[in-house]
Amino acid sequence: MTTFKKHRFGAKVMIRTAALALISAMAVLLTGCSDGKMLSDKELTEVLSEKLGNTVEITEGPEGNGNGEYTMKCADGTEFTVKRMHLDYDYFGANRYYQYECDYLVKWVSEHPEVNALFDERGISHNDFSRGTRAVAGNFEEIQTVVETACELVESGSYHIPAVSDFDGEEYKVKFERPVIAIDCLGGKNKETHWLWQEYEYQDGTEPVDHDEELQIFLAEQQYVDDYRHGDLEVSVPDELLEKYGPSQMKAKLKDSEYSMMRADYGKDEFNLGKTELLYYVSDGFNNKIGETLDFPYIASFAEFTGFKPLAADDNSYTLAKGEEKVIFHFSESDSYAERSGVRIELRGNMRMTPTSCMVDLTTDDLTKLFDTEFKFDYINGTAEITSTNS
Repeated sequence: MTTFKKHRFGAKVMIRTAALALISAMAVLLTGCSDGKMLSDKELTEVLSEKLGNTVEITEGPEGNGNGEYTMKCADGTEFTVKRMHLDYDYFGANRYYQYECDYLVKWVSEHPEVNALFDERGISHNDFSRGTRAVAGNFEEIQTVVETACELVESGSYHIPAVSDFDGEEYKVKFERPVIAIDCLGGKNKETHWLWQEYEYQDGTEPVDHDEELQIFLAEQQYVDDYRHGDLEVSVPDELLEKYGPSQMKAKLKDSEYSMMRADYGKDEFNLGKTELLYYVSDGFNNKIGETLDFPYIASFAEFTGFKPLAADDNSYTLAKGEEKVIFHFSESDSYAERSGVRIELRGNMRMTPTSCMVDLTTDDLTKLFDTEFKFDYINGTAEITSTNS
């Protein structure tokens, strides 16, 4: 019997493969196929010269018509490379195109130190790296100055890079790598330590850019503390910083298990409204098949601490109750929300419904509003004690 099933399974695979091959062949017959346009050396230099506004020449080129790399030079003195890639448009590879990836703008930044003049004026260490400029904060105290300078530099009209646009055609594409400023912290860094914070893209003046510098500094300092907690920085971090920037994961001790809550991110609006208290997400989800009853065991475990227990459920609502008080989660694809005793609660987290699932991401603040839950956080050890605000 086992052998028979294996043979049947193998036959099904062969039939499915044959069907896919047939569909592919029919698609090619109906729509035709294209191998894309590989630019000749002359065509490539003409396209790039037009895009860069300056004459370009090839100093070394690849052989064949597949993937390869050109070494090129612009009349402005910038030497750069162009990677030629032969790519598929679709799953079956019936239609292909050539993509030319150019690092001219990255090399232009390294050739024009005046673009990074603010770093030099403020005594900030910086150097070239493969995608632009690496600015170095030597320790925690330097983070604010480095982030402020990076934001100011990319926002200022005095430090623009050339305005060069991509070409996105049907047979070939030309893409220009956009240079960035990446902030690094060398103080106590291990070999595996990643970039301290996000990369800021140099601007060409075509669109205004406005970074929220105060928020960026806060997040960069938070990442520094995270790196210390993860063992990436061999430095001494005082307890007051551990208290201010709580861990990215907080372990809540439930009655029968332990649950890892993720730290909530701060958006620009929340930060500017002063909502920077440390919040953590309690996430729960349910693969909702048609007509199946919803169940959120993690939410129920947190609610249990304050006396709320599951009362009723169907395929688009979930109810917990304590005496006469009820908390109901309502799900729909257009408007999912929670209510307590008939009053809709404004959530800092979110609820959402898709054709196949219902998901809940509640912040610890939301749980307090819904279930009178109180959290006592130990930010140094990364643990949370759960009690009731009424206890």
